Amino acid sequence: MSGFTPNSPFSYKVTPHITAGELAKGQEARRFVAQHQCDTAHELCEFIEQARAHFGGKPVSITSGYRPPAVNRGVGASGSEHLYNAVDKGAIDFSIQGVGLYILQDWVLANWNLSVGRGAHKGFVHVGMRQGRPRVRWDY
Repeated sequence: MSGFTPNSPFSYKVTPHITAGELAKGQEARRFVAQHQCDTAHELCEFIEQARAHFGGKPVSITSGYRPPAVNRGVGASGSEHLYNAVDKGAIDFSIQGVGLYILQDWVLANWNLSVGRGAHKGFVHVGMRQGRPRVRWDY
């Protein structure tokens, strides 16, 4: 395990280039509350680190990580992988500076065997997972 816990400070590096604060958008209301959430987020961040390395180590921008129910409703979503409300369920929407979103999206589709939301036209790529770890693809 990574050592990442719900009590980790926002400055804690979940992976070498992604902090706990980035996953919570720097908001206490978005802080993880269960260890399984942190474990899932760590796994997702490790994949994003692979994408970062593939594209030359350029900075990653996380547009959405954990969204507790009230925040999720506030963005107009009723159910979402971003709720992290079960073991092996979670999601991160991201982009990589200087990398075309459709290029990133194609790379993610080819290299992430779990959940991918094709959101390049909206400004991000969604990587996630669901219980049972099915391979899922959809368009926003």
